[in-house]
Amino acid sequence: MSFKDIDWKAIIKAIKETVLSIGRGDILMRMQVHRLFPFILYAFILGWVSIWLSYKTEQAMLAVERNKYTIDTLKIRHAEKTCEIASMNRMSTIEQMLIESGSELMAPEKPADILK
Repeated sequence: MSFKDIDWKAIIKAIKETVLSIGRGDILMRMQVHRLFPFILYAFILGWVSIWLSYKTEQAMLAVERNKYTIDTLKIRHAEKTCEIASMNRMSTIEQMLIESGSELMAPEKPADILK
């Protein structure tokens, strides 16, 4: 097949009809994509479910991080309360013994911090 044997009119006509079908909006029907519609719909649904699950996973991870911070805060408060309650039981006797012995030591004003 040589360069002269090519039917240029048919090629130009096909290009023209393709451009016109794009303009009319029926290019997909011309390409017979309607037979693939169930697969296209399936791919769209899979993509949507994937995006939705990623979003839900991200939200769950954010909630876990917030809850970890809350738990750490509550652990510190629990340690403070435990120290406060324990000091209420023995504070008076220990302070009395320190005063009697003439020591400069006094009871702590606040509990020790938790170090990590």
